[in-house]
Amino acid sequence: MESRVTEAAEAALDEQGFVDPIGMGRLTPAGIEDRRRARMPYLEKIVDLGKLSSALLILRRRAQARELRPSEIVHLSRTRDRRPPCFSKSGDRGLERAYRTPWVPARR
Repeated sequence: MESRVTEAAEAALDEQGFVDPIGMGRLTPAGIEDRRRARMPYLEKIVDLGKLSSALLILRRRAQARELRPSEIVHLSRTRDRRPPCFSKSGDRGLERAYRTPWVPARR
């Protein structure tokens, strides 16, 4: 798993200049759109929680080794009330923050 996460993170850095935990190839374009439009109650419903947790830990280690910095962003649903989507079933603040925090180069 470590090599896949590392490869996906490096590819994301090359292509878009940052690494987004949600956009590292774990979701299909249709899954991303469903999440944006609040068609799923939480991200963990369609992604294996154990694998995702492991991937987040690996990503954090790799990002710190590459001297990337976390850059928390606010996600809004593409719904009338624009509420933030829920990433985790539990709604745990730390976990929610981890899901919505991309890693960017220190010098931007």
